[in-house]
Amino acid sequence: MSVIDFQRHTIAMSGLLAPIRPELEAVEAFLSTQAETSIPQFSELTRHLLSAGGKRLRPALLILSAYAASPERFHARYRNGQKTDSRLTVIAGCMEMIHMATLIHDDVIDQTFLRRGKPTVNALYGNLATILSGDYILARALRCLAMDGDLRIIQQVAQITTAMSEGEVQEVFLRHQLEISEQDYMEVVRRKTAEFIAGCCRIGGYLVDADATTLDTLESFGRALGIAFQVVDDLLDYVGESQAMGKPNGTDFREGCATLPLIHFYAHAPEPLRHAIQSEFGSPIEPERFAYYREQMRLIGSLRYVEEVAERYRQKALDALQRLAPSLARQTLEEVARFITERKY
Repeated sequence: MSVIDFQRHTIAMSGLLAPIRPELEAVEAFLSTQAETSIPQFSELTRHLLSAGGKRLRPALLILSAYAASPERFHARYRNGQKTDSRLTVIAGCMEMIHMATLIHDDVIDQTFLRRGKPTVNALYGNLATILSGDYILARALRCLAMDGDLRIIQQVAQITTAMSEGEVQEVFLRHQLEISEQDYMEVVRRKTAEFIAGCCRIGGYLVDADATTLDTLESFGRALGIAFQVVDDLLDYVGESQAMGKPNGTDFREGCATLPLIHFYAHAPEPLRHAIQSEFGSPIEPERFAYYREQMRLIGSLRYVEEVAERYRQKALDALQRLAPSLARQTLEEVARFITERKY
């Protein structure tokens, strides 16, 4: 995504999140304090990482989940003159740090040198310093969680980071394979993406001492939304606006990563086309050749099928929210769910 388009996207997201702007500002302030170390060069590198911005989707979902589970706390915050809950914003900031640490490692593994139109840390500082900085950010987040001392949150973080690691490893072993079942794909998506978002939503519930039913509702919402989010992300690699995304379409195809659009296409394509895909999958094919495959996907119905899958999981997420009492926080969660699954880049 180009810098201008990313800024537009972030501004639009920021408008949706206006009800929790004080909390998100507090999260940014917390992240800034976590960048300071006793080593000046390392502080500079860490500041670059933590100030990279982004949608801050995961801390936003955590905060909104807390307020959706306990609307009276949200109203009390307004009555107290916009004073935010420091514990809520610290835990939300920790979850963003854990997310950022995983992105840093992904950039090294995938040899990504540009993110949101800006050079990645590994492009600027090299792989060794980048990996160590990711480890440091993760350690700082875990230290803050340990100091908070809520065993429920610590156990949840351990569970979701384990799932993320399993998902990443599972995806590696599925590279360059075309005959993957949709079930295998969904399992990777659940572990790699959805469990983290589900965990953030559940942790939001922990922070307001929500009952077991509400906790399960928040987790179900987050898991379904996480799946929808990743399915849309994988679809956009085929049909997204390339200029706005800041990278060419077909990155997954060229890297030998079979996601749902290709899995469905390969399973339903005629035999000659399957042979052609086999010979070119995982290779640096020309844009024109990729465009040909994309058009065949459209004709066979694969792109529409993936849209329907994403819509099904988004609706599942929205249905889960209906079990919560109506509130501004719940409404904002609904709007965010629609926004992030209708994006074009």
